[in-house]
Amino acid sequence: MRILVRYTLKRVFSTAVATFLIFCFLVMAVETFMHLDSYISSENTDFVMMVRYAFSSLSNYYLLLLSVSFLFSVSYFLSNMSANNELISIYCAGISRRRLIAPIFISACILTVFFFAFNETLGLEWKDYNIRLSAEYFGQSGTSDPRNISLYDESTGYLVHAASYNKDSMRLYSPVIVKCSDGSIEKRIEARYADYDKFKWVIYDARVIQKGDEGFSTVFHDSYEKTDFLMEPSLFESQNMRMETMDASSAYDYLKKLEKVNPTAYQEKMTDFLSRFFEPLSILIMIVIALMMNYTFKKNILLFSIVQSLIIAVVYYVSDMVFSIISRQGMVPAYSVAVFPFLLTVLLSLVISKIGKRI
Repeated sequence: MRILVRYTLKRVFSTAVATFLIFCFLVMAVETFMHLDSYISSENTDFVMMVRYAFSSLSNYYLLLLSVSFLFSVSYFLSNMSANNELISIYCAGISRRRLIAPIFISACILTVFFFAFNETLGLEWKDYNIRLSAEYFGQSGTSDPRNISLYDESTGYLVHAASYNKDSMRLYSPVIVKCSDGSIEKRIEARYADYDKFKWVIYDARVIQKGDEGFSTVFHDSYEKTDFLMEPSLFESQNMRMETMDASSAYDYLKKLEKVNPTAYQEKMTDFLSRFFEPLSILIMIVIALMMNYTFKKNILLFSIVQSLIIAVVYYVSDMVFSIISRQGMVPAYSVAVFPFLLTVLLSLVISKIGKRI
């Protein structure tokens, strides 16, 4: 049994790695040709620069390439065994199909956990590196100053709206800060700008409207410190607001604050976050679907197996894209990005397997 396990894993992983490297080369070539005009017009273009950017662009595709590679690898392995009648020998030796595919499934679970951890650590830095290279080489900055910011801090009761935020100076422009308690407004602060200095916000040219026993009073301050206003500057930074590069804890904190003041933006950001969070599961999903497929075609086993794996991969990623778009628009819940493409693909694989038994 150990020999069969080693043989199975060696065949699956060798094919998957070879396929993955070919896909990576194709993606890097496509990325290079897409920016060929920029490379030609730039005076500082060299081969190292082109390879560096092409490699960094893989951060947006490597999980997709891995999942498709393993789908093809497992499908090729099982269909090839069926075509060569190796499965008959294995079954006659008393080894069930479940024991045969168990090492592949366990490996899929381990790979999913590994790449989930990788995607939430080094993967974020890799994507951030790609964004910085895009800004440096092509001027495609994903870190422009955000405008019309609205956030709510449930723990302190502060509602903040600002015209814009500059991350270099950590400055909020034209902020309006409202302190709420028990559904009523206690204080409203209007200012020209606010700076983050030594773990606190200093508000300049502030007009403070505060509720007292005799009604509301207005006081003007050249500078005004708020020690209980604790929103981190990272929540206002454009780059950190990208769900692709934001660490999980900051993203969760940001989404909680955004949900209260901007449900539309919250739906879009939550969709992006869940897409990123469940993206490593695509490896497990593709391998499980490959294990579920039918490999008992009466003829052309290898051809039909490859065709059905390609059809399933296309359906999965097209449905994932469609549900991402309609989820961002609020037409379906955000969790549908992870659930519905998987269910649709599993249903399709079962239908194809059923049809395949008659071919």
